[in-house]
Amino acid sequence: MVRLVMAALAGGLAVWFWGDELRRLADAKTRDIRAMAADKLQAVEDKATDVLDRTKEQVSSTLQAGQDALRPRMG
Repeated sequence: MVRLVMAALAGGLAVWFWGDELRRLADAKTRDIRAMAADKLQAVEDKATDVLDRTKEQVSSTLQAGQDALRPRMG
């Protein structure tokens, strides 16, 4: 229990003393990773939009075909 308290205290002091430097270091090291993740999310959004557009077209044409089949023919 004493070790846990000492470790928490040491961690708190380290963050207090070097917190700004640790944040700058973490920001610098993760900038590329965050940019890559944002690019991947954009690619997923583009693909999902494309799939949804194609699905919408298919559903619309299927519904139109169903309506045409159900309407009585004139003539």
